[in-house]
Amino acid sequence: MAIQVKDNFLPQAEFDHLQKIILSGDFPWFYEDLITDADDPKHYYYLTHSFYKDPGITSHFFYLFTNFLKLIKSNGIIRIKANLYPSSKIKRRHRFHKDFLFKNKACILYINDNNGETCFKQKNGTIKKVLPKANRVVFFNGQEPHCSSTCTDAKRRVNVNFNYI
Repeated sequence: MAIQVKDNFLPQAEFDHLQKIILSGDFPWFYEDLITDADDPKHYYYLTHSFYKDPGITSHFFYLFTNFLKLIKSNGIIRIKANLYPSSKIKRRHRFHKDFLFKNKACILYINDNNGETCFKQKNGTIKKVLPKANRVVFFNGQEPHCSSTCTDAKRRVNVNFNYI
């Protein structure tokens, strides 16, 4: 599956509603000590919110993605989780990783504009970078190496990661 980027993916009113909820001060975020694995530098951390983890719904905010799942033509969900990376003075790229070792499709919905790109390691050894833009979605193979980074131009980098069949 080639990497595909689609801007203005959700209808604007739907995205505005989703963005308002996820970026609100009342949205529950949970501390994660590791971004990719135990080899992460000790000072790396981020916040997450799980909406779905196989085999079921883990958040009452899951309803926000009903239409999104129809639009991506998901036949089954493996995981849906939001990620919040606090800004940093210097942009830090996290370690490359694979979401799952078994066959799956993946996409990231960017919630806010910032300069903390997602990097994808291509089979030919090159790296493709996708910048976050509100309501942009990047589709990719969940078995391919990719990584996140912090941003330096916004207070936070927020996205929602989907793994599905």
